[in-house]
Amino acid sequence: MVIVQLTNGFGNNLFQYIAARLLAEFHGQNVRAVPPGDNYYATPPLKKNGVDFNPVKRFENALRVGDDNYKTFFDSKYKGSNFFVSGYFEDYTYFKEKIDVIKSWFPKVEKRKDSDLVIHFRAGDRLFYKNEFYTKPSVESYLKAIEEFDFDNLHIVTDMPEWKHVTEDSLSKMSFHKHVPESERVSLKESVEYFNSVVDGLSKYEPKIYKGDVGEDFNFIRTFKNILFQHGTLGWWAAVLSEAEAVGVYGPWREWKGQSNKNLSKIGLQGWFQWE
Repeated sequence: MVIVQLTNGFGNNLFQYIAARLLAEFHGQNVRAVPPGDNYYATPPLKKNGVDFNPVKRFENALRVGDDNYKTFFDSKYKGSNFFVSGYFEDYTYFKEKIDVIKSWFPKVEKRKDSDLVIHFRAGDRLFYKNEFYTKPSVESYLKAIEEFDFDNLHIVTDMPEWKHVTEDSLSKMSFHKHVPESERVSLKESVEYFNSVVDGLSKYEPKIYKGDVGEDFNFIRTFKNILFQHGTLGWWAAVLSEAEAVGVYGPWREWKGQSNKNLSKIGLQGWFQWE
C-alpha cells in the first residue's frame, strides 16, 4: 500500500496525492491519504474528488518516499513494499507524460461552450507575505496577459470574501486558511493598495465572481477554454487537467525562491504561454 502524508493547502495536496497514486499504480497498489490534522478544511473537497482517506489498520516496514528519491521507487524490485510518501513533488516532469491517466482519476467536467476567460486570483494570505509581495505581478501585467486571449466574458475565482475595495480595517478582520505572523507581513496599507489596484484595473471587464470551496473552484476552472493564473498550485492542476485551448501561466513562477524555484511554468503544453 501507499500512504501519502498531506500538508496544508489543496493545491499542494493534489501534487502529493497524484505523485503517490502514480507510484501506487506502478506497483498495482492502493493509495490512502493522511490529512495534516483533524477537521482539515480540504478533506471534504478532496474526498469529493476521489481521494481515499479511509484509515489503515496495518501498515509496517514502509519505505520513505520524498522529493529527493521519488523516481527511485519506480522499479519492479520494490513491488510488494509499503510506501510512505511525504514531500511536495512540484516537478512537471513527474506528470507530463501521464496527464490523460491522471485526468481519469478525477470527476469529469463538461467543457464550456462559450469562449469566456477565467482568472484564478489567489489572494488571501498571499496578500501579506513579505518574501513574495514585491515580486507580485502588477495590475498592468494582468491586463497585458488578458490581451493575449480571444474571449467574451471574464470570470474570477478568488479566495477573497468579496471582489470589491477593501480597507485596512476590513482586511485585518478577514481570516484565511493560513495565518501569516506579523513578523512576516508587509504593511496593511501595501496589501490594501495592491488588491484595490487589481479590482480597479479589471473592473472594465465587469468580471463575474465565482465562490465555491476549493474543490468546486478546481472543477469550475477546469471547464474553461481560456485560463489565466499566477503561481497557484490549484490553478496549475486545474489548467493541466482541463481541455483549455489557451492557458497563461506566470512565467517567473515563484521567483523570490531563487535557486529553489520550481519548473511548473515551463511545462509547455499545447496552448500554454508564459506571462510576467
